Amino acid sequence: MKNTLLTFVSAAFAFSLGAAETNECETVDDGGFSVEVSVDFLSDYLWRGTICNDNPVWQPSVTVGYDAGNFGKVSANVWASYDLTHKRGTATNSRRSCGAQEIDYTLSYANSIGPVGMEAGHIWYTFPNNNGSTDQELYASVSYENDIVTPSATAYWNYSDSAGSDVSAVYFSFGLEREIEIVDSLTLTPKASLGFGDHAYTDSEGGTELTDQTLGVALSYAVTEWLSVGAQVNYTWTPSHTLRHEGYMGEGKHQLVWGGVSASVSF
Repeated sequence: MKNTLLTFVSAAFAFSLGAAETNECETVDDGGFSVEVSVDFLSDYLWRGTICNDNPVWQPSVTVGYDAGNFGKVSANVWASYDLTHKRGTATNSRRSCGAQEIDYTLSYANSIGPVGMEAGHIWYTFPNNNGSTDQELYASVSYENDIVTPSATAYWNYSDSAGSDVSAVYFSFGLEREIEIVDSLTLTPKASLGFGDHAYTDSEGGTELTDQTLGVALSYAVTEWLSVGAQVNYTWTPSHTLRHEGYMGEGKHQLVWGGVSASVSF
């Protein structure tokens, strides 16, 4: 199963959330290179409403970017999901399961026009313990940053699947979030998202269906200028009665409370 996670997951024409405002003067800001290393420790690995792993996981991520000012930002990311236990779903006492479940590679381009953020990218999903199977997606996203709440919309097109699935599969996600600075260096972010997929994506008798809806809240604390720690808790459920009946979420569930803690270093 694809991601996240790490983060679809989480997809080649996407328009960036929270991109910096365009400089009105015509001079080019040289920007520069940046590196961010992060790790999440989560109770479950849930991806687009489907449980990929109902046991604890840790998910490291490395992003290298180059900000060219008015010309936008190019980034390359490597994200992975590892089991923290020796079992995944019904697979118990398996040392193999304790390894890498998924490794994803993303290339993206982001820019903005005033408060409108835009991003386009490509994601290559790989599954080391699943006979080398892979998926590839193009994604496109747009967001509108403002003082009330930031809405966003993203479309993902799975155009290549080594398992032979229908390559016309498309998944859409709509989100709302608001960053609230509680005190200096401490930020609270309530958020909500709604996802749906076409017939090829859900492989459902009902055709296009609402696949997942999530309400969550995240807390982030900037320990220093380069180190941040955080925590999150989320509630996700399957809105579609048809998909609930077909067991879309997996593990016999149609709702899940999940979350965890994280840390990131950027320079």
